[in-house]
Amino acid sequence: MHYYDHALLSAHKFNCRLGDTLKLHRLMDSSKHFFPAAQHRMFSHNLWFIQVITDLVGDVIPNTKTGENMSVRDILFEHCKEDHNGNVPSLKDWLECLRFEVPAQHRTWFNQPRLADKSLLKEIKSEQLKTIES
Repeated sequence: MHYYDHALLSAHKFNCRLGDTLKLHRLMDSSKHFFPAAQHRMFSHNLWFIQVITDLVGDVIPNTKTGENMSVRDILFEHCKEDHNGNVPSLKDWLECLRFEVPAQHRTWFNQPRLADKSLLKEIKSEQLKTIES
């Protein structure tokens, strides 16, 4: 479903103006720009991302039609439910759907900290230990 369609549904369900929730729905579907397949939802349609957006935007947004506030979490939960047959998946739910293998061409960078950073971290920790022991 397109983010505009979600905003239309929110306008009806939350008795608000379409523009009140459009930004939230665009954020939820923003991963689609980088991965234009249904699996893009793995990155944003989950409990963790709902919390991230709530932390960034705040717990409530104004309803310009009624003058009251609306729960950001409720709007985003409803977005997920509209796309996932009434469910709001967790990251664990999404990851359980994946078969995870790191292709050979990505093994040089995947989960591989830079040696310079590892060395610097070792120096920092050594200095901290010296300070503690003094």
